Amino acid sequence: MSSRPDALDAALWATSHVERCGRDLTAVRVTERALVAESRTADLVVLSARTGAERELALAVAASARCPVVAVPPGGTVRDDLPAVVGVSGDHTSRTTLLIGLALATARGTGVRAVCCTREPPATEPLVALAVVDRCARDHPEAPVDVRVARSHPVTGLIRHARQASLLVVGCTPTTAHSTSRHLLDRCPSPIALVGPLVARRRCAAAEGGPVDRRAPRDGDAHSAGSGRPLRS
Repeated sequence: MSSRPDALDAALWATSHVERCGRDLTAVRVTERALVAESRTADLVVLSARTGAERELALAVAASARCPVVAVPPGGTVRDDLPAVVGVSGDHTSRTTLLIGLALATARGTGVRAVCCTREPPATEPLVALAVVDRCARDHPEAPVDVRVARSHPVTGLIRHARQASLLVVGCTPTTAHSTSRHLLDRCPSPIALVGPLVARRRCAAAEGGPVDRRAPRDGDAHSAGSGRPLRS
């Protein structure tokens, strides 16, 4: 996250988070390669999402990161009186995304609102999503979970719920110009935690007692570069 004044919201969010969680905060250079490397041992990578270039960087880092990437928009302040909204669906990433949301909500002392968006009934996504929520909620009773089904496009439904949320948590796969996560970054008023495809692999390996890949990225793992100093927790 840049240390310049225009990225102050992200710095404040990261500072508040580590104070609540009792974690350390480390500043690193804002390049895709450096941030992906830090994600191998970090709990979160926190970036500003003020400009289009910063949002593009957040998406690029999330695609290769081993931990969630939190993108903080202008005015994205800390609201512990509001729940974390987690986007869930019928795909294989929902469980990891929800577990991340539960962990973040528990750390901040708030609850979770799981939102499944579907446009055309009948649809199987809500049934699958509800089954995932039920299993995760039973395994993690420390955070209260509220479930909502939104009859709308995912971007529309999640943005509506994010207006009354401390954080929006969504799965993020390698993106296109018209991806849901890209549109959410452009429009969401709250901070967004992007849970990339490698987060699930790391979490599963840790849960099963297997090796967690913490090697430094090889040449070619990350390409784009920025400037400044980021914060990660």
